[in-house]
Amino acid sequence: MPRMALLALSAFLMSIASPIALSAQEALPAQALSARAELDWVTGTIRAYIALDIVSAGIRLPSGRAEAERVIARMAPDLVKDTVLAIQVDSYRSVLDSINDGSLEASALSAFLESGMRLKAVMSQDLRRLETEYRWELPALARLFSRHSAPLALPLATGYVPSRPYSGIIIYLQNELPVRGEHLQASAQPCLLPSIYDDDMNLIMDRKRIEQPALIDRLPVAYAFRLDDPVIEARAGGDPLRIMASALFGSSRTDAVIPRSEALKILADPANRELVRQGRVVFVILER
Repeated sequence: MPRMALLALSAFLMSIASPIALSAQEALPAQALSARAELDWVTGTIRAYIALDIVSAGIRLPSGRAEAERVIARMAPDLVKDTVLAIQVDSYRSVLDSINDGSLEASALSAFLESGMRLKAVMSQDLRRLETEYRWELPALARLFSRHSAPLALPLATGYVPSRPYSGIIIYLQNELPVRGEHLQASAQPCLLPSIYDDDMNLIMDRKRIEQPALIDRLPVAYAFRLDDPVIEARAGGDPLRIMASALFGSSRTDAVIPRSEALKILADPANRELVRQGRVVFVILER
């Protein structure tokens, strides 16, 4: 699973673009603008790198720098839009699917696109290009789809199950895994709101079982693509419950299926059920 995804700058769903940004982009010569976006599941961010050739755009310095900054700021939401629309929300829909089926209002998506934070704006050494960097937070996007007021309680384990409190939960999704309900194997894919099931397809975790304060500044699960990624200990602590996923579930291969015996270790201890409630879970996606 590549950690980054590049932005395609083709025209797409122009109906939700800012009219101001669209008119500014159409007025610019094609060679005046360059842009790329990176989707980073580990940091939970989208970053856009946008450069404007001030000379080609017909903007004069030094007074024109402020104008160039305003032009890029107006265009940034539209330039990152395609990347956002392609993000997988859960096991069966993308952001674009959510717009199409009405589960996400276009106005809410537009507000998210407008929320990008400018991290830098610097002139190139030849003073010809204004180079900027913007950032959008994936947790803010995920919150558009998670509106529950109180988390649902996890079921209790039936009977005695040996367990103990852990500092977090790590689920390893290694190489290709069987896809539940299909006669094939696939690699796990990240999404905004993944779920966890046991082998009997009992739901162990989804967004409704996580309390809202835990979702303010982070996704329900953290993603890592290396065994030594610092995000693993940062989210799951130094003494986590380590679980090897047994299968994947969902048309987009985003949900983890874990052995029933491991699920019971979570359900049998109140402290471990609280780990789910607090979102102290990491998906480690490893490929060959």
